[in-house]
Amino acid sequence: MKKTTIIIFLASLLIFAQNSDVKAQCKQQMVYRCATEGKNAIYLRDFNTKLKKTKPDKESGTKWTVVLNAGTVYRFILCTPQGFEDKVVLTLYDSQNPEKTNPLNSTIKAKGSIFNFVCRKSGMYYVSIRFKKDKGDSKTCAVGILSYVGKNQ
Repeated sequence: MKKTTIIIFLASLLIFAQNSDVKAQCKQQMVYRCATEGKNAIYLRDFNTKLKKTKPDKESGTKWTVVLNAGTVYRFILCTPQGFEDKVVLTLYDSQNPEKTNPLNSTIKAKGSIFNFVCRKSGMYYVSIRFKKDKGDSKTCAVGILSYVGKNQ
């Protein structure tokens, strides 16, 4: 009886351990895939987030702070799992240009998953990854990439 219990415990442990590895692998694979979409840009940082189902008038997502330098061109890339391409948005904004009313740029404005940003003023900026309004009907993950393109001429 004792051996049977140990065998069942070990078998269930292996099953659950394999499932958690698959989720971690998925994230790393998505980061790598997303980072390689930058083409001739140099990878600087990634933004990983898990998006939960949203209730009406609630938000799901994450916000990060980044410091950008004047005179530099940056590339922002958003990657989502298949089927979520039109449901998630990456937004860049600062304190003078709020996320909701007047963001500096977003994947919505860019009409795609990639946009370049020419930084005119050094300082703190904010990057958010969220569901688009009324699109948060299921949960998913998303990855944003910040890359260095070059100096502005």
